[in-house]
Amino acid sequence: MKVLKLLLIAMVAHLAFVPVSHSAKVPAPLRKVHRIVFLGDSITQAGDYVTDVECWLLSKGISIEVLNLGLGSETATDLTDAENEGHLKAHRFGRPFISERLDRVLAATKPDMVIACYGMNDGSVLPADETGLKRFSDSVTRLREAAMKAGARRVVICTPPVYDSGDKTKPGVHDENLSRYSAWIMAQKAKRWDVVDIHGPMRKELDAGREANPGFRFAGDRVHPGREGHWLMAREILTQFLGAKLEGVSSAEQFFASNGNEIRRLVGERRSLLSSAWLTTTKHKRPGVPGGPGVAPGPSIEGANAKAAVISEKIAAIRGGSSPADVKSRK
Repeated sequence: MKVLKLLLIAMVAHLAFVPVSHSAKVPAPLRKVHRIVFLGDSITQAGDYVTDVECWLLSKGISIEVLNLGLGSETATDLTDAENEGHLKAHRFGRPFISERLDRVLAATKPDMVIACYGMNDGSVLPADETGLKRFSDSVTRLREAAMKAGARRVVICTPPVYDSGDKTKPGVHDENLSRYSAWIMAQKAKRWDVVDIHGPMRKELDAGREANPGFRFAGDRVHPGREGHWLMAREILTQFLGAKLEGVSSAEQFFASNGNEIRRLVGERRSLLSSAWLTTTKHKRPGVPGGPGVAPGPSIEGANAKAAVISEKIAAIRGGSSPADVKSRK
């Protein structure tokens, strides 16, 4: 019954959504795409790079709904109890796995495109050898196949960001795992997978930053990048996958001729609102996040859509009237 309810919500949402416009200059990978769902761990849940991607769509007049269903602590790989023991002791809950909620998310959101970025949490606990790589690669393959079976036109797999060990000469097991996962993901291009390399460019810029300043970091805690790191992630998705020309652009605010800070803030506010609603609707096992155990639920999809529509109207007003890219949230 729960799956049927989610399907009905998705069907109503699709029927209610009418794109305001679809520019003739929409990049080929985005044609006939009306909803993109981002999946990933806490870096994706934080959502800055998702907001940056959405701002680019907005600036180009491309009316695509973006939903961020990233979940903190999540892994692509199903971990053993022993592998999850350390996280359980430190945080009083084990890491959740995407496999536990993937079918519900896909059934409810019915994405035309999925963009997935995993590996950071997998890399911290999986064996640093071929057995660990196989478990990660098998999990990512299953995720991709499930999304395509559910109707996604494109599934984009991103390599994980870097783990900032603080010493490029001694990357440590964690970053060695991330490098190993990234190499495997990039090798899937030969099989016509849609992939984006985040790890390589981030490693290159991290090393260059340290040459100028030994204390340079993308992530103060070695895992979660700040705005600069998130911008790099968005930049690579936009340039590698969508062919965006971003020479001279160093932030999403610069996509707009004026009021870029306020527009990006509102886009981020809308993203966060919709994330809370969809995570609540699709449920998960991660404490501390709406939709998880012991947490106050987020708004309903209908309530979130109504509030998102108001935010969209504010964005349109700031931009000088109705905009073809101000996506009206589905009801």
